[in-house]
Amino acid sequence: MINLMYLVLTALLALNVSAEVLHAFVKIEQSIRKSTRIIQDKNAELYGRFQKLYQENPKKVQEWYDKAMTVKNRSDSLFNYIQYLKVKTVRATDGPEGDPTNIKHKDENNVGGQVMILEGNGKKLKEALNEYRNYLQSLIKDTTSNLYHSLDSTFDTRDVRAEDGSIVPWEVAMFDQLPLIAVVANMSKIQNDIRMSENSVISYLLEQIGAGEWKFNKLEPIVYAQKGYVLQGEPYEAKIFLAAYDTTQQPIVVLDDGTQLPVENGKGIYKVTSNSVGIHTFGGVIKVKSPATGNYVEFPFKGEYQVAAPAVAISPTKMNVFYIGVDNPVAITASGVPAEALQVRIGPIGTIKRVGAGKYIVRVNKVGKTTVSVYAKVGDQSRKLGAMQFRCKTVPDPKARVGNLKPGPVAKAVLLAQRFVKAELENFVFDLKFPVTSFTVSATIGSFTEEYPTRGAIITQKQKNLIRQLKPGQKVYFENIKARAPDGSIRDLGTISFKITR
Repeated sequence: MINLMYLVLTALLALNVSAEVLHAFVKIEQSIRKSTRIIQDKNAELYGRFQKLYQENPKKVQEWYDKAMTVKNRSDSLFNYIQYLKVKTVRATDGPEGDPTNIKHKDENNVGGQVMILEGNGKKLKEALNEYRNYLQSLIKDTTSNLYHSLDSTFDTRDVRAEDGSIVPWEVAMFDQLPLIAVVANMSKIQNDIRMSENSVISYLLEQIGAGEWKFNKLEPIVYAQKGYVLQGEPYEAKIFLAAYDTTQQPIVVLDDGTQLPVENGKGIYKVTSNSVGIHTFGGVIKVKSPATGNYVEFPFKGEYQVAAPAVAISPTKMNVFYIGVDNPVAITASGVPAEALQVRIGPIGTIKRVGAGKYIVRVNKVGKTTVSVYAKVGDQSRKLGAMQFRCKTVPDPKARVGNLKPGPVAKAVLLAQRFVKAELENFVFDLKFPVTSFTVSATIGSFTEEYPTRGAIITQKQKNLIRQLKPGQKVYFENIKARAPDGSIRDLGTISFKITR
């Protein structure tokens, strides 16, 4: 729309330079400058993206980053040169304080010819624009692309045929015998063309980072081990990595014997029946189309697996100890035996219950030792696969706390801020609760010892009033603290003492 209005106004200039036409040129020049500022902000964002990519991967981005910085420097240099010409032209008419954004003698039509034609600046500008266009085009690989040809039309500095049929040099058509406001508007338009072309070329350079590389749209963590098992004393080694694949392009996976595997979500599915014990190997190639050539590229692969006779594994989920009064989770598996075919038994001081595939809960009721035995049901008979002995222990006593305070010196206000007494197990594998059932607060006031017992875990108002009477240096005791264990027994947790500091 701006370009169309510009052509109309240029035609009107040839007829009559009215105040309305000059004012319209002012509006267009302002609009062009505003558009230029907007595209400059967009260019700054593109350079910011280039900077971030370069910091993340300098080796990959270096070539395109260097080209982008050269484009920036050459664009800024040419933009600033035109700005210099604008200031020079305006000040030739408006004086040394002349401002291209606030022109006084807008209708002056000789200064453009003087500065740009007689002084030769128009010819220099044309040469600079041609050189800039040629450099931008040298960065574009495809010379048939729209971007390549758009630069020709944007920076077209060829001679112009006048209405009388004569050939007029580009610089004469752009700057000679035009009002000063039109000369400045022409320069502003060229500046806008520079920033727009800079934006297009920088966007193109950003797209070239990684062009021709493999494209993937899915990542998946993979743990790969050459051996799926180790003997006691052997080291175990696994490679852990992210696998990338393209869900829009399924690869072709072919085994060495010519068998083509089914592919699901970019992964070939290799499935065989393990009839014989021992080490088995397999291999083949994965075929994927190259994004650069469109031809298939082959990636060889090899793998192996070992088939072993059935064996049993009994593993406690937490440790090799069963605790009285709590659910002790145990995982039990037997290689080659379905989970539903297992029969699991425990000694006389406990019970075991299946809660899922290979998952069991053990409850024991006495201190001592017990044995978990695993059998496989084969037909009407049961075959013992293995057994493991466990120690049975009581859950250790928790530690009593007043709020989150540890025994020792404490400010009276801090102690009074606590609301309850609690009991916690520190560094224990089970998350068990020990609700406090009772405790007593005691202190010496004057020559007498006062004590206030309570049931539950809440510190009562009477107990807090006793604490309020204490002076710095006096002690207060939380004693006879009792808590209920998970097995229902009451644990005596002793005494906690605090010394009032202030």
